[in-house]
Amino acid sequence: MSINYKEHKKKQSSLNQEINGLIAELKGQKKSRFSYWYDAVGEKIGKIAVPSFKKHGVLYVNVVNPVSRFELTRMKAEILEKVNFNLEESRKLKDIIFK
Repeated sequence: MSINYKEHKKKQSSLNQEINGLIAELKGQKKSRFSYWYDAVGEKIGKIAVPSFKKHGVLYVNVVNPVSRFELTRMKAEILEKVNFNLEESRKLKDIIFK
């Protein structure tokens, strides 16, 4: 059984659309999980510094480049205060690690 080129491309395109949809859905779930981060830091910082996970009150944040990581580390106290401002006492962060 052979598949012609057009059928192959159509199936490939359909698969790519499905994969892109799943990726977008996962990104949306991650964003809503860390919505307190995006609310505190805003869109500009939210694009370059993306929360990875939270463990024992410490938020681990992936940063796109070393210069941005350095600047965010200098602003850590201010960012931590903003993030914790709207969180319940039991959910407040103890620290933020930029990596």
